[in-house]
Amino acid sequence: MNQENIKRSKGRPVGSHSFVRIRARDLISMVGEGAIVPVSKVWLRENGVELVAPQMTIVSDIPVAEPQEQKIQFSLTTFED
Repeated sequence: MNQENIKRSKGRPVGSHSFVRIRARDLISMVGEGAIVPVSKVWLRENGVELVAPQMTIVSDIPVAEPQEQKIQFSLTTFED
């Protein structure tokens, strides 16, 4: 048998789905009106919602403390021959 030609399957099995359909009122009754629900970006685009990348705002700079050197105390002793 030729082992090099065996194709390994990866990912989802054929026929499986990542999304299911649910009525909005059923979803609202489960999570409430104020819930944040993840939706597909593709679905939003298909329904006319334009996605805009969020702007980053810097609230305040954090000062970076420089590491201080530790001082070593020493004394020199000289010996004469």
